[in-house]
Amino acid sequence: MDTNQYKQLKERGDVLDFATLNATRRILTQRGQAYLADRITRILSNDKIDKPSLHNAPQERFSDLYRVSLAAEDVAGVVSILFDYETEVVDINPSAADLTDKWSNLNGLTKQ
Repeated sequence: MDTNQYKQLKERGDVLDFATLNATRRILTQRGQAYLADRITRILSNDKIDKPSLHNAPQERFSDLYRVSLAAEDVAGVVSILFDYETEVVDINPSAADLTDKWSNLNGLTKQ
């Protein structure tokens, strides 16, 4: 994959980074949402986007991007759970809103 192709994939509306997916999986697991947590694990295992050969961090997992291949209702379920989490912890963890925002902005997946 060349750099231009990679940039185009990054800009698609169905891509999230490793840290976002991993934090989401942790929250889903803590909240007893095994089905959705398993779906995130599947994405982390199977839907990684290959980095171009000249990527500045080719082996760094936190710079990995993944194509989110979930049904719209699963994305809505994740957003709902993250929103509940956000309202509980926003005073002590303002960055919790970032997770909800990233999932809410998945183009095409939340509008189906």
